[in-house]
Parts: sequence; structure tokens; C-alpha cells
Amino acid sequence: MNNITCIFCSILFLCFASVPISAQTNIDYYLEQAITRNASLQEYNYQQKISGLEIQKIKTQFQKPQWSVTGDLLLAPYFFNNGQVLAVTAAPEAKAFGYDAGVTNGGLYSGMVNVTYPLATKKLSRPLVSEQELIQKGVKQQYQMLEIDLKRKITEDYLNAYLLQHQMDYVLQVKGLLDNQKEFVRKLTDRGLLRVTDLELLTLEIKNQDYLMNMLKIQYRQAIQLLNTDAGIVDTSLVRLDSAALTITDSDQNSLFLGQYHLDSLAAENDQALFESRYLPQVNIFANGGINAIDLNHVYRKVGVSAGIHASWLFRDGGQRTINAQQNEIRQFNAKNQAQFIYQQIQNNRQNYALLLEETRKNINLINQQLEVYQKLFTTYRQEMALGQLSVMDYLNILRTYSDLQQQKAQVDIQLLLIINEINYWNN
Repeated sequence: MNNITCIFCSILFLCFASVPISAQTNIDYYLEQAITRNASLQEYNYQQKISGLEIQKIKTQFQKPQWSVTGDLLLAPYFFNNGQVLAVTAAPEAKAFGYDAGVTNGGLYSGMVNVTYPLATKKLSRPLVSEQELIQKGVKQQYQMLEIDLKRKITEDYLNAYLLQHQMDYVLQVKGLLDNQKEFVRKLTDRGLLRVTDLELLTLEIKNQDYLMNMLKIQYRQAIQLLNTDAGIVDTSLVRLDSAALTITDSDQNSLFLGQYHLDSLAAENDQALFESRYLPQVNIFANGGINAIDLNHVYRKVGVSAGIHASWLFRDGGQRTINAQQNEIRQFNAKNQAQFIYQQIQNNRQNYALLLEETRKNINLINQQLEVYQKLFTTYRQEMALGQLSVMDYLNILRTYSDLQQQKAQVDIQLLLIINEINYWNN
């Protein structure tokens, strides 16, 4: 087998010598690129920042005074007042036409700075802050779900591409053996120990391997392109992937798949607290200062200040509080019911993939045992054909069987890794 190994390595070197190799072609590189470049993950980060700023805004609204500037100008003229067609006055004669002076005072000239400060706002602001905190947790939950979905997909893409690369390697190995064996067949044909048709049959098989290699190259290029696309990498070059080693991660008792239902239950609870805040007494103190006059005469003397307190309390609204509480109880019950259903699915998937993993490992052991037998048989057949004691057809048959078994071994090895990928996904 030393000669076979040397031929195989030489062919691989020549095949990939002209292929540009990326600085990193392992699975960790593609996972890192996918997480870094994914636009949806970046959007979730922005949403969390926006929600954090909203919390600051709410706290500012309830904990700091609100300042404003107001200005008012109101003219309420009187017609035919004391011989004047149009007059602005706070004391019209009885025969004048215009609004009642008790309503308008003849006008309003106001320009003031106002300040309002709410009192005892902690219970009022807490549900609003909690609402934004739950939004942040929900965004984080979505981020984590997308992240594990992305890792699952990239790993699957990588393993599928790596399987095709493996198959290409095996085809190159078989072709190298056939090319090497062709010289023996040619010599035996010249000596009359084998027929010319045997040499032609071997040549046809080599061409068949060339065709198979071209088909695999096309599939491999498509697989690499899919891997790059899902990882957000703009690259059309063909690379050689490193082998992937996956280990099973421990299952999390607080499954990530149940997180959203827990948040839904908390959101219903907070919604009730937010609704209950309507029934809390609300007290604001206020003050203003500036010009406030109904007449322009001596307006500079109408500068002053005022202060006061405003209170309101909603204590009855026809039973809306009870109705809202019933709605949120239903929401919490639904969230709990959905969580139980999803938990059963998670457990079923974990158990199912654990059984598949065990059966696949058994299959790998069986294939390895068959490969050992066929390896010995294949070595014997090569020796017999070199002595002209075996037909080319028999040699090709055992070679095809051995090659098919190697392909099956590669497929089962990748299948094992794909199962581990699924187990790790459901263990989140």
C-alpha cells in the first residue's frame, strides 16, 4: 500500500496545485464569518441599542422636570364702541358689538416659561421600563435562535461540501491505481498473457473515472458556493476544506427553544402591571413665569410667576381592569401550554438522534470490518493480475466494490457528523 499512498498523494498535489487556497478553510472560519456578516444578527444588535435608549427616555420622562416655552396672542375687538368702528378694550360700552368681556377680557398677551415635574412616578414608570427590558430579552432570544440556526446550516453546508471533496479524493485514488495498473496490463498484453480487449476495458474505466471526477467537481463548486453564500462570503475560488471534528455538547436544562414562551408569560404579567398603573394617583407640580396680560397698557408690570399642583385618580372604569386581567391569564396559560408541547418535541428529537447516533456508529464498525477484508482481497487480486492469473474484468469488479465501500464509509462518517450537528442543535 506504500506505492498506492505515494501515487495518491502525488495526484492530489497535482490536482490542487493550481487551485487557490484560502488562508483559512476550516469550519470555525466559516462559522465566524457567517455570524459576523449576517445582516439580521446586526439588526438585532441595533434593536437592542434602540430599546436601551428607549429605557433612558422613559426614565427621563418620569424622573426629570419637563421644560417648555409658550406664547399666546388673542385679540377680541369690539365694533362701534364709543364712536369707534373697531376697538380693543377690556371695558366696552353696553351698545358695542363683540364677545362678552367676561369671556375674553378683550384679549390675551402671554409669553411664559413652564416647568412640570411628576411626583411618585416609580410605580408608574416601572412597567414601562420592564416592557422595554422584555423587548430587549426578546431581541436577544431572536438573536440566539438565529445564531444556532446559522451554525446548524453552515455546519451542514460544510459537511456536505467536505463529503464531495472526500469523494473526489477517492476517485483520484482509483484513477491513480488504474493508471498504474494499465502499464502492467499493456506489458501482459504484449506478451500475450492478456487480451487487447482487457487493455481497452481498462482504458474505458479510466475515462469513466475522469467523467465521474468532472461531475464531482461541478457539484463541489456548487457546494462551496452555497457555503460561501450562507456565510456571507464573496468568493468564487475553489478551496480545499480541512477535516471537521464535532463533539457533542451538553444539553441545557433551560432550553433556548422555550425561552420565547417564558418571555410571553412575563409580557402578559407586565401588561397587567402596565394596565394597573392607570389606577394609581398621578400628581404633578408645575410652575411658570413670564408675561401674562389682557391689556397692553403697562404690560411691563404684568410680569410674574405662578405655581401649583395637579392630581388625578382613575378609580372606576366599568370593570376594564378585571377583563384585562382575564385576557392576560389566558395569554399566560397559552404560553405554558405551548412550552410544554415544544418541550416534548425537543425531548423526542434528542432521543431520536441519540438512537441514530448509536446505529450509525455500528454501521461504521461494520464497514471498517468489510474494508479490512476487501483490502486484503484487493492486494491479492493485484498480485494475481500482475502474474496474468486474473482477468481485467475480475480486477475491475473488485476495485469497484472496494471503491464503493470506501464511498459508503465516507458518507457514513459525514452522516455521523451531521447527526452530531443535529444533537448539538437540539441541546441548546
